[in-house]
Amino acid sequence: MNKYVLADLIRRLRAGKASAEDKYLLEQIWQEAMRDTSYLDSLSDAEREVLKKKMFAATQEEIGRRMQPRKVVAWRPWALLAAAAFALLFTVSIVLYWNANRYTEVHTGYGERIAVTLPDNSTVTLNGNSILRYHRKWDHEHTREVWIDGEGFFAVQHTVNHQKFVVHASDQLNVEVLGTKFNVKSREKKSEVMLTEGKVKLDMQNTQAKASSVFLAPGELATLGTDRHLSKRTVKQKQYTSWLQYTLYFDRTTLRDVAVLLKDTYGLDVVFDDATLQDRELSGEISSASINDILYAIAETFNLSVTRDGTSVYISSK
Repeated sequence: MNKYVLADLIRRLRAGKASAEDKYLLEQIWQEAMRDTSYLDSLSDAEREVLKKKMFAATQEEIGRRMQPRKVVAWRPWALLAAAAFALLFTVSIVLYWNANRYTEVHTGYGERIAVTLPDNSTVTLNGNSILRYHRKWDHEHTREVWIDGEGFFAVQHTVNHQKFVVHASDQLNVEVLGTKFNVKSREKKSEVMLTEGKVKLDMQNTQAKASSVFLAPGELATLGTDRHLSKRTVKQKQYTSWLQYTLYFDRTTLRDVAVLLKDTYGLDVVFDDATLQDRELSGEISSASINDILYAIAETFNLSVTRDGTSVYISSK
C-alpha cells in the first residue's frame, strides 16, 4: 500500500465515514510498520541525524498546515483515532523512504545482460528482463539476502564464518547457499534453480502445509510450478548456462517453449498460424548476440516463414 491510499483511509476516518474494514486495515498497517525497525541498527550517527531531521521537518510541516485557531472542544474517539492515523502516515512515509534508500535495485531491459558485484564480492550475471534487489550494506553476522525476478547466474563467495546467502526467487521459494554457483530463473509461471557447483538447499514456504526442503547436487534442476510442487531432476548444465556465453543451447526443446523464452527474455510475442508448429522440437546451439540470429536459425532449421513486426513475431509454413 502506498501513502496515497493510506491518506484516503485517513480522510475517511476523519470524516466519520471509515468502515470497520478501513479501521482494521489501518491497524494492520500500523502493526506492520512497527514490526521491523532493525534497519536503524545499521545506521551511522550521521545517517541517524539526517533521518531524524527529515522526520522532524515533515512532522512540523504537517502540523503547521493543519493547526488552525478553533474553539477548544472535548476530543472525540474518532479524533483520537485520526491523530494516531496521522502519526501512522508519517511513520509509514519514513519507512517507505528509508526502504527505498537502503536497497540497491538493478534492472535489465529485454535482451540486455549485466554483471553485478554484491557487497561481499559475490557476483550475479543478470539475463534480460530481470530485476535484482539487495541491501546496500552487508555486515559479517547477518544472512546475506538478495531478491530476484527474472533470471540470473550466481557465483557466491564463501565466508570464514560460514555466513548464509539466501536468494528469494519467489514468494514461496528461497535458495540457501554458503559458497557455490547456480542459475536461478523466476518468471511468472514457475521458478527454476540449476546448480553447477557446490550445494544448495531450497525451502518452499507453503501456507497449506509445513515448509519443505530440497537439496541439489551439481547438474540437478529444481522446478516450482503453478501447482506449487517442488521437484528435481538431472539435466545438461549447458542448456541452463549457455546464455552466459551469448549462446542458446536447445535439447529437443519445443517451439512452444522457445516462444516462452523469446517473450520472457526479449519481449517478443510469437504468433503461430498453425498450432501444430508449436510441437516441433529444436536441438543445437544458436548465437543469442542478436535476436535476428535466433529468428533466422528457427526459419532455416524448420524451413518456416518467420517475420517480425515490432515486438510481434509471426511463424508459418512456407
